[in-house]
Amino acid sequence: MPDRKYIIYLLGTAGAGKTFLTRTLFDWFSEKKLDVGILNLDAGVRTIPYAPAIDVRDIVDINEIVNEYNLGPNGAMIASMDLIATKIHDLMSEVEYVDPQYLIVDTPGQIELFAYRSSGKFIANMLKENREPVSVFLIDPSLVLKPEGLASIMLLSLSVEFQLELPQIPVISKADLIKEDHKERLERWIEEPETIGIEIERGQTISLSKQLGLNIIQTIEQFRNTGELFPISATTMHNIETLIAAIEREFGTRDDFYE
Repeated sequence: MPDRKYIIYLLGTAGAGKTFLTRTLFDWFSEKKLDVGILNLDAGVRTIPYAPAIDVRDIVDINEIVNEYNLGPNGAMIASMDLIATKIHDLMSEVEYVDPQYLIVDTPGQIELFAYRSSGKFIANMLKENREPVSVFLIDPSLVLKPEGLASIMLLSLSVEFQLELPQIPVISKADLIKEDHKERLERWIEEPETIGIEIERGQTISLSKQLGLNIIQTIEQFRNTGELFPISATTMHNIETLIAAIEREFGTRDDFYE
């Protein structure tokens, strides 16, 4: 249906690769001759490898925020999101003016803006008005070198999904940087989530930490199929088609993507 419109939020911790994936997805949609645009929601970014159709830096000047309130980088980012929330109708007017069928939203690396603060949820919910939403949660591979790391970041992804109430596709980014032996462990943890608990139990000596790790795994198994997680690389294009397929399953747009 040509009148349907969509929004794709790219979320994740700082350095997870959201901006590079934004460009990769934009290039993929453009090659398919689909109507796509990018919204840069990071007021603090200096340079970006794409030309955003909508740029929040045109609405909020983070340098003015830093100087006016004497804030550091993280405090300024929080303040900028709060300010964006007060100017949400200006931002929505920009989106409506450009009006792409597919809108890709590149978000700041301060994931707490979306996991815990009301301004992040408010902005995300306002932007998805009249658009079918999906979020992609990028996991930096350096955070999943140990089983407890994977458990913790998966719990964070659940927290973000719960807070934003958006369909979420979790992926491990930068697959090209994962060493082969760790790749095999990750695949085992994903395909057999009970092995995560076994390794946590084997490696932890403090009973409280061990019990907490095991409880986190049980929570993840209750609310999410760990097998849904998969690695991608925006550099080598590894599993990018798999990610696109997961997005189109949420949207039901396979005919549009592959006609």
